[in-house]
Amino acid sequence: MTKIVMLPLDERPCNYIYPQLMPEADYLLRLPPRERMGDKKVPADTAWLGEWLLRECADADACILSLDTLVYGGIVPSRLHGESFETLAARADLVRELRRVNPKMKLYLFQLIMRCPDYSLSDEEPDYYDEFGKELHLFGRYTHLEKLGKLTQEEEEAFVRLKREIPADVLADFTGRREKNLCVLLHDLEFLRDGTADYFIVPQDDAAVYGFTSMNQITVRQFLKEHALHGKTAMYPSADDTGLILLGRAVAEAHGVRPRVYVHYASSKAGAVIPWFEDRPLDETVKYHILAAGGRRVYSLPEADIVLGINMGSGMCDPDSPEAVLHLDVERNLAEFVAFLRYALEEGKTVAVGDVATCNGSDGELLHLMREEGLLLAVHAYAGWNTSSNTLGTAMCQSVLWLCGGDERGRVRFLLHRYYEDMGYMGIVRKEVTEQVLPVLGLDYFHTDGKAGAVASAVRERLIARMRERFPELAARVEDVSVEMPWRRMFEAEIRLTEKERTP
Repeated sequence: MTKIVMLPLDERPCNYIYPQLMPEADYLLRLPPRERMGDKKVPADTAWLGEWLLRECADADACILSLDTLVYGGIVPSRLHGESFETLAARADLVRELRRVNPKMKLYLFQLIMRCPDYSLSDEEPDYYDEFGKELHLFGRYTHLEKLGKLTQEEEEAFVRLKREIPADVLADFTGRREKNLCVLLHDLEFLRDGTADYFIVPQDDAAVYGFTSMNQITVRQFLKEHALHGKTAMYPSADDTGLILLGRAVAEAHGVRPRVYVHYASSKAGAVIPWFEDRPLDETVKYHILAAGGRRVYSLPEADIVLGINMGSGMCDPDSPEAVLHLDVERNLAEFVAFLRYALEEGKTVAVGDVATCNGSDGELLHLMREEGLLLAVHAYAGWNTSSNTLGTAMCQSVLWLCGGDERGRVRFLLHRYYEDMGYMGIVRKEVTEQVLPVLGLDYFHTDGKAGAVASAVRERLIARMRERFPELAARVEDVSVEMPWRRMFEAEIRLTEKERTP
């Protein structure tokens, strides 16, 4: 059995639990104890994790390693730390020791370009982001546009005002950490250049066409071009699905499989859409997902192993917005999309559904059409959570693992989990609890009463009820549901299902 060691990006369910819920395919997955993974802004103990890696990797066949966790203690600590470059680089250099200890092990690394979100909120950022987050984002955008000679007169005037409004110490702290993290990333890409690592993903969290992240990307891309490394790396909008993508790659390579993936969109315009929080047309990112998972894209159904059905309209919008009629009704054909999913199944293909028409939750119209056609538990993979890339990476991983292992129980288990979380929680219950329960408790979206308090109980109660009402055939397969709020906010929930025993 193949042994795969994984150091996740952080302790949240998407990074720590999802890999363990995936269909089995003759591999043993080893992760560090969850209590050693830190807690949001509290970094993991990087020294302990380094020792753990050395022990576990000694006899491993593959290692999937988040350098953000090894170097900074997690994704959020990477945005908050005050460490020197020398300290950070020394932590990263453990990678060379892992290679020395086990020369035959496949080593898959990933490390993010630090984000700069377009809002003022310090939930995952330094405290000053509450007051200056939007301004820091605009500062990066205007700096980039100025370098390109694209600033309008209005933007030039706004840039002058920004330079006066953002305190010098805030700007110095934010840009200084960005520069330091970029230097660490370039240092770590040397692992790929000298053959220490086998594959390296550089995810871009909350990317934008212009700004700090995009400028950092240009620097990294130049390094990759200079050293002809594009064949061994991928850089695209992503974050919390990266460990899953690399799990798919590790398992596929262990099985000697290179999946052939055919892509089918719900709209002829979908591939050209730039999804929210991303920096390029959807179809370009899809190509990277397929490559990073160890596959190759094909352009006819007969030659495909996997059909990746992508539910996207002609643009992203909220379902209740005026644009929804154009993007999701007129310029998207869900009836044909669902009919094609059924056809692909009839042709014996592994079928994965990436539900990215809306952001941060399932498209209810799609799922109800799939339900009417009996496809909810017939497809082999489904995801519809958070950003477009998070969704696509998750669906790709599940489909590759199914292709390699054919684990029927694991397939259904993860599908049920996705429908309960992506549709039940993100699509329905999260809004209900935020609007109806939190105000009564004196709480808000970013502050619940701990991990397992009254908010978690309200989510559980409503989740069970809504799934029984709207998807009774799915609820009939679930014995019980447990819910926690891992980062003590409403953005994500840790949902665990106990399935009913089924007779053969």
